Amino acid sequence: MEYRPNNRLPNRVVFAGGSATVALAGFLALGRLFSVDCGDAPGCLTVDQLAAGQALPEAIHIYDRRGELLADVAGPLRHSLSVDEIPPVLAEAFVAVEDRRFREHEGVDIQGVVRAAMKNVTSAGISEGASTIPMQLVRTVWAEQLRDANPWRRKLIEARSAPRLVDALGRDGVLALYLNAIYLGDGVYGVEQAARHYFGTSARELSHAQIATLVGITRGPEYYHPVRRPKRVIERRNVVLGVMAERGVITPAEAEKAMGRPLGVKPSSGRAGRTYMTAAVTREIREVAPDIAGRPGLRVYTTVDRRLQASGEGALVARLARIESGAEGRFSASPDAPLQGAAVALDPVSGAVRAWVGGRDFTGSEFDRVAQARRQVGSLVKPFLVAMAHEQGIHVLDMVSTEAGGMEVNGVTWDPADHVDAGSMTIRDGLIRSSNRAAVQVGRALGTDAARSIGARVGFTGPIPEVPATWLGAFEASLLEVTSAYAVFGNGGQTVEPYLIDRIVDADGAVLWTRGAAPSRSTAALSEATSFVVLDALRDVVDRGTGWQVRREGFRGQVAGKTGTTNDGRDAWFVGLTPEVVAGVWIGFDDPRPIVRSASGGSLAAPTWGAWMRTAQREGAVAASEWSVPPSVRSVRYDPETGKAYDSDCRTDEFQLAMVPRSTTLINPCRSQFHRWVDSLWGIIAPRKIAPIEPIGVSPAGEW
Repeated sequence: MEYRPNNRLPNRVVFAGGSATVALAGFLALGRLFSVDCGDAPGCLTVDQLAAGQALPEAIHIYDRRGELLADVAGPLRHSLSVDEIPPVLAEAFVAVEDRRFREHEGVDIQGVVRAAMKNVTSAGISEGASTIPMQLVRTVWAEQLRDANPWRRKLIEARSAPRLVDALGRDGVLALYLNAIYLGDGVYGVEQAARHYFGTSARELSHAQIATLVGITRGPEYYHPVRRPKRVIERRNVVLGVMAERGVITPAEAEKAMGRPLGVKPSSGRAGRTYMTAAVTREIREVAPDIAGRPGLRVYTTVDRRLQASGEGALVARLARIESGAEGRFSASPDAPLQGAAVALDPVSGAVRAWVGGRDFTGSEFDRVAQARRQVGSLVKPFLVAMAHEQGIHVLDMVSTEAGGMEVNGVTWDPADHVDAGSMTIRDGLIRSSNRAAVQVGRALGTDAARSIGARVGFTGPIPEVPATWLGAFEASLLEVTSAYAVFGNGGQTVEPYLIDRIVDADGAVLWTRGAAPSRSTAALSEATSFVVLDALRDVVDRGTGWQVRREGFRGQVAGKTGTTNDGRDAWFVGLTPEVVAGVWIGFDDPRPIVRSASGGSLAAPTWGAWMRTAQREGAVAASEWSVPPSVRSVRYDPETGKAYDSDCRTDEFQLAMVPRSTTLINPCRSQFHRWVDSLWGIIAPRKIAPIEPIGVSPAGEW
């Protein structure tokens, strides 16, 4: 007798499958009871909004100046891809495993429902589901709205809404939205973000093995975690590769080759979360483009250099830890008020921010010490006074007295302390050695409004009182203000306006805002000759003055800079320039108090700056370039004891090199060593008194 297989299903299976089909059809016919209701929920998108192209909620993606991802902030970690950007193999791999009849059904797979019902009945349990990709998409997009629904109602909402999505978006649109929406662990949504997070690459560059890994994670992102459970993930990946080969997504040979590959997890170096830098970027978005600040998925291309940013953060944290260890002197720790610091770097020509470190730990304190903290600037004001004096005819080689003397201020004798005891020196050497009395001599010639006048020209925005103490920096400014003001010495005298954002684009690459459309606010604050003469003196601050620790830390490039210290060592500053960057460092407590005994900008901030730039130079963020000498100045050798200038070929050991205006009168020939010996002897017999510099259009000192 001919054998005929019995293809009849058991009655209970037929009944179960038929009942499921009839029930599903009935529920699909119901209305709002089984529909998603967004109401006024923020971030909830309707089907119509999705069909109109409105993007899913997505973080702001912040990139550095070279297009490398710096951070994702202010939303879900997701990088949305368009339909055309999704690799076909990646899309079809998800289809093969998650919904093999995706191209045939209209959102709900009736055959799949029947098949799952039959299998579950025969196994006396739930062994197979019937969720399609559109149904999974409903579950993902409206997760918040479905959170409190019971399982049956949630499943029926999925079944009703899935066909609407297919009808509104088309199958390709649904698949693209699904691949951008799915959760893949570690707070990551979508295949592009997951590819960057787990493999450090774009979804468009994934190998077959990596694609299969992402597909496998979908089943349970925590259960199949590539870092914590690699063995389990490899087993699941290989199952997925087999399914991909079976359904023609890849060939059996490709699947076999991929199965032999290691997992190869290479987490991206991009950081998720807020930092001082990213917080500053988001503030600037609201300032320059308030109309688009709330859009999801903005791509913000900044001026930040990742290498300079990372080296600045590392150098600051390391120096603060060293100070707290007691290596710089006895330190009193306070867990409620830890020692703080800040660092910022700009392009001295454009004002583009290269690094922004607003403190040691953003999670511990969001107060930004780059822009929000205002502290007394101390000796950082001195180069500006020298520049102002130079423009009014007071030469940097003019001699000033550093002897104690004092001046009357409101009936009280004011005679600031000075660590320099030289009797007299050139204004240039007074700046190099940061002599307070030399600065006071210059200030007396300029007047009590000198600091306010030059401060307004170079970009200080806060009030500067008309009192002599401002000649020594007794007024407040932010680190950002001070650093950008110093740019005038490195760019020929032009002010700069710091900025962080170069352009903002949407998820499709359309430019929404660009810096090129913003007007420049640069103004001429100093002449080219003045700026370079002061810059040249600031080079000697580092090479033989108060900033010498920059060199001790190993930075060997062209550099100019100035230290700053306030009363009792409450603030330690250093602002330095290279031909490519102007960068500032501040160290202190938020509630001003002495840092350590004998704290100074030279001992605390300058070495921080030097270590920062040494690392940045090693990593290629700072090049070994040189400044161009403007034609309005020339190099001379000068005698520090008299301020007299000689030809630069004059090789007397005691003479120093300096840049001065071309109009400077030279004395030739060089003095011999014999003449210098005679001058020295005569100086002992009859010490020379240095007359005060004549005030320029101001009242006599006693009337200030």
